[in-house]
Amino acid sequence: MTKERFMIRTYGKSEYAMMLFPHINDPKQAQDKLLRWIKRDPKFHAKLQQLAITPNDNHYNPQQIRELVLKFGAPGEYEV
Repeated sequence: MTKERFMIRTYGKSEYAMMLFPHINDPKQAQDKLLRWIKRDPKFHAKLQQLAITPNDNHYNPQQIRELVLKFGAPGEYEV
């Protein structure tokens, strides 16, 4: 059985959160949970904000996704 590799690209914030938390059926709840994880580390949160193209963007750009994967792992790599 081969595992599909996670692709670093732009993802909608809800889209990415739903991939991290597939057991959560509500995209808003998944996004809120991811934001709580991010905000646990203020330096990491600030870094993601610095990498954002525009404030309050509804997407994570590839640079932000790369940082999220380094911090939390790629979707599907762990059980939550």
